[in-house]
Amino acid sequence: MLRPLFSLWTSILCVFCRTAESKEKKRPNILIILADDVGTGDIPSYWNSSLVEMPNLSRLSQRGVTFTDAHSTPLCSPSRYMLLSGNYQHRGRNPSGTWYIKGEGNQFKPNQKSIAEVLRDQAGYHTGMFGKWHIGGKIPLKNGGKLNTTHLLSHEGHDWTQPLIDGPQDFGFDSSLISVAGIQRGPYTWFRDGIPVFNPSNITWWRRGDYSTPFGTSTILQWGEGVHDWSSPAYNQIIVNATARFIDNHFDSHADDPFFLYTALGAVHAPQTPPTIYLDGTPVAGEYPTAHMDMLLELDKVIGSLVSLVEKKGRGEDTIIIFTSDNGGIREAKSSPGERGAGHLSSGPLRGHKGDIYEGGHRVPLIIQRSQKYPGNVRRPHMVGLSDIYSTLCDIAGVSVPDGSAQDSVSFAKYIKFGRNMKSLRSSLATWDYKGPYLASESLRWGNLKLIRNFRSDAPAKFELYNLDKDLYETNNIAKRAEYQILRRNMLIKLKKLGPCPDDVKGMFSIKSGGDKAPKQKVTCKWFERKSAYRCKNFLEGD
Repeated sequence: MLRPLFSLWTSILCVFCRTAESKEKKRPNILIILADDVGTGDIPSYWNSSLVEMPNLSRLSQRGVTFTDAHSTPLCSPSRYMLLSGNYQHRGRNPSGTWYIKGEGNQFKPNQKSIAEVLRDQAGYHTGMFGKWHIGGKIPLKNGGKLNTTHLLSHEGHDWTQPLIDGPQDFGFDSSLISVAGIQRGPYTWFRDGIPVFNPSNITWWRRGDYSTPFGTSTILQWGEGVHDWSSPAYNQIIVNATARFIDNHFDSHADDPFFLYTALGAVHAPQTPPTIYLDGTPVAGEYPTAHMDMLLELDKVIGSLVSLVEKKGRGEDTIIIFTSDNGGIREAKSSPGERGAGHLSSGPLRGHKGDIYEGGHRVPLIIQRSQKYPGNVRRPHMVGLSDIYSTLCDIAGVSVPDGSAQDSVSFAKYIKFGRNMKSLRSSLATWDYKGPYLASESLRWGNLKLIRNFRSDAPAKFELYNLDKDLYETNNIAKRAEYQILRRNMLIKLKKLGPCPDDVKGMFSIKSGGDKAPKQKVTCKWFERKSAYRCKNFLEGD
């Protein structure tokens, strides 16, 4: 009888071990919270210069890992593509970004997959996106219908019984509630799973100005169509409620699967229209000297709500929470007529602000928390980019990055937890600053050195070089010093190779994108020149 008894206990132990192992290897939930126009100076845990009390973000930092050298692009739309695609902005449809819905698709090129697609299709994630989309899309047309870029909702040629082409539902999100351009531009309505939420009799032509709503003063900066009850001060609270519904539904219907949530807030982009009160009844508008500072107060309340949604489900250990921003902070300028900046510096002591090639334009807050799994109250000084989040999440989920996607993404998964494995991290990072369709300046970080090349006639110099270890505020241009000339030249060569107009690669090279359509033999750049429209579209090496 000993042998059967031994076998029985062995079987029980094996089942127990497999169960424990499966729980240990269970993929974590992921919540990305993307703020809008929030710089490092806005967050108390960076420079200790914020004039707004932000207890929820401070707690997130105390319980998580704060990255002090994280970077976006200098502007909104390109950064959102960078985050979702793992690519530099010029690998998308338009080097300066695709901002609005018109007659073309969004910023993604064919064969590029979003991080949501990868996590859903390869790892079984239940995915949701709520908030500001802002990477474009194509308006569906009726048979014979023509595009009208003025009357986006009401034009007879548009078929809004069909979802927005290239909306979130086409890029890996099971559920979504978005506005296509945040609060600053129309159409002023929400899109649920790609279809605008409106009644044809409910369409209003909004003119620029301020409007009284039950939630506070709503401001329209750009005329356009929208629903009659549009309210910019309600925007972030609507996102919180939509996120709450998704999480409730997830644990009711998908409890065995992990979730991936991308929550893109309107705070603190203009128009800064703080709500009168928050969801919990606490006041917001008028609590600080400027509307901008009031919006930072609301941002902190939103962070508290979103984190609480996870913690109340008892899923803190199972959920990675990532907080970041799409670009650096805004100028210390008037939030509205008659206001002063009150001395609040959104980028802290850094030079520049949103839209600049200097650090204040693209060095952004990045805080990552996973209770009991990641260390708390630690800072990570190594350079990372928003594009790196893609490969990092793939590493964490145990899935591969698809060929042709996330070409500019370097995983820092182990660095989050252990603060080491430095050799596997990126050693360089490039940034491009567009003014409209034109490239105004570009930069390359190479270790502690930063090279800037300016194309504007009013720039202080064609080339700028800064040692950020000694001169983080970029005040001492060392580009002309003799000892840096060779290094400057090598950095420029690297920047050209990474940029939107690289020099042709000499010789033969293999093609990794394009799947089964890729040629088996090596090719040269001349191969792309023949049938360039087709080949450059389908094979990303032609960029």
